[in-house]
Amino acid sequence: MGSAFDTGVSALIASQRQLSTTSHNIANINTDGYTRQRVDLTQRPPQFVGGGYLGNGVDVSAIARTANDFLTTQLRNTTAGEARASTYLDLASQVDAAVSSGTFGPAVTQFFNSLQDVNNHPSSIPARQVFLTAAKTLTQRFQDLDSRFAELTTNVNNGLTQRVGAVNTLATSLANLNTSIVHALGVAQGQPPNDLLDQRDALLKKLSSLVNISTLPQQDGGLNVFIGNGQLLVAGSNPVALTTVRNPLDNGRTEVAMKSGGTTTIISDALTNGEMAGLLGFRDQLLDPSRNASGRLAAAVNFSMNAQHRAGMDLNGQLGGDLFAIGSPAVNAAPANVGGLAVAIDPSNLGALTNSDYSLTYNGANFTLTRATDGVQQTLSGAGPFAVDGMTIAVSSAPAAGDRYLIQPTRYLARNMTLLVNDPAKVAVANPVKTSAALGNVSTAAVSPPQVLDSTNVNLLVSTQLVFNNPPTTFQINGAGPLVSFTSGSNIDLNGWRVQIKGSPVAGDTFNIAANTNGAGDNVNGLALRGLQTKGILAGGATSIQNGYAQLVSSAGASAQQAQITSDALKIQTANAQSARDAMAGVNMDEEAANLVKFQQAYQAAAQVIQITNSTFQSLLNAMR
Repeated sequence: MGSAFDTGVSALIASQRQLSTTSHNIANINTDGYTRQRVDLTQRPPQFVGGGYLGNGVDVSAIARTANDFLTTQLRNTTAGEARASTYLDLASQVDAAVSSGTFGPAVTQFFNSLQDVNNHPSSIPARQVFLTAAKTLTQRFQDLDSRFAELTTNVNNGLTQRVGAVNTLATSLANLNTSIVHALGVAQGQPPNDLLDQRDALLKKLSSLVNISTLPQQDGGLNVFIGNGQLLVAGSNPVALTTVRNPLDNGRTEVAMKSGGTTTIISDALTNGEMAGLLGFRDQLLDPSRNASGRLAAAVNFSMNAQHRAGMDLNGQLGGDLFAIGSPAVNAAPANVGGLAVAIDPSNLGALTNSDYSLTYNGANFTLTRATDGVQQTLSGAGPFAVDGMTIAVSSAPAAGDRYLIQPTRYLARNMTLLVNDPAKVAVANPVKTSAALGNVSTAAVSPPQVLDSTNVNLLVSTQLVFNNPPTTFQINGAGPLVSFTSGSNIDLNGWRVQIKGSPVAGDTFNIAANTNGAGDNVNGLALRGLQTKGILAGGATSIQNGYAQLVSSAGASAQQAQITSDALKIQTANAQSARDAMAGVNMDEEAANLVKFQQAYQAAAQVIQITNSTFQSLLNAMR
């Protein structure tokens, strides 16, 4: 009877554990990260009774989680990827909104339209004032756009700082859980503390939304956690602190770093997934290039307009000055540098200007310039200055081996863009020189309006005559000096101007180039200024000011669209991974309800076994009395 009684008790205990575990599952059906638990049963060793082996009941061998390490890891990885894409999308949408807003584009259009109004009425002071107002508005739009980029840079820096704090908090919690799990395993002689393991998995999922992670189980039940490409974050019960530091070559740029053994190491490049990677990727792939593109566009407007404006004459009969001013290229030197650099935009080579930053290193003999966007390197030998990619690099003080610099040619050009001309009479839309054919000319040959090549030439406004000789394939300047060969339509460059004479002059024909006195109604230079809207200036002459802005808008829009596609795809992947994990480890209410009935019936049957065994035993006792 004792064996039957013990068997019934073992069944009763097993059924009670199953009922309790099922109740626990039902209670946690809405608990995030909860893993369904099950009771593992083991047959007791049988007893030999002569005619065979008699069963002795059942033991509860473990209460285990239905966790699947592969599915759990897959869910963490997809969570990290989705978090990166979602963060990138949110910020990319803000850049797209900033560059495609209804303020910058209309400002560009209004600037050139108002210039056309000046060309229609060159002597009109009101028209000139409207143009200056439009020019000032354009500079403000450049400043506004740069301010928005600067604000987004600050947001990225603050976002990295906040997330580093969150990672450190999670790392500390994981270390504490490791301690609790190891202790619980010791107390329970190796039986898993399921709810603590669930808590650890939930923390790991939260951590993976911030940064890509990998884990390594330890023999004592602890878990080492790595981030990036193998940086140790949690070693058992010991967390390793992350921190943020300023980039050594760019104080405006926050980097993620790790402190270990008194050493701080920047690990930003190692972070490939999670929200922090989204912030870093957005900054590197979209924000900084967009800000550089805005600066390059500002350079195109500034230098091309200034050069053409200096080639004109204002209502006071004076040569035009610079119309705009912009910021300067940024040169960031490493703290240990010995030498110094000065970098400037080369106005004569705007077509070579890029949207890239550059690193410059010195090995003791030569400089090596590396373009950040594509990694192309150039060796700069000699004392300089060096003309490269639309900029001029001059050595201001002797460098030493190991000196390194970060050059940002266009990053901050738009930030300080301002209008220099405030007096409408000083808008230089007239040509400073004019041409005419002498009244006594016999031929029908004609001279073109002059093009100013060098407004600084001291002889620009000096009256000059081109007198044709006999035979008329040559001419003399002012009727004296050496003979100059002539071909119809060829360029004649002199005193900072250029003209062409077309046709067949005859001996004695004279063409005059002189200062454009009383040129208030002249709009020759104004037309040249207006033409800069569509003239190829950037990208080797392939991109105009108008197209440069269109490219900035389209690039930001394409990046935002691609980010949306990527985010949507990764959301589906994460949902599928979550579904796969839940199918294996989640609580199914229908299944648990069926289990309740099954385990209740098993419990009642076990109780009935005990009752019958007790009744049989009592009958035996009564028979013996």
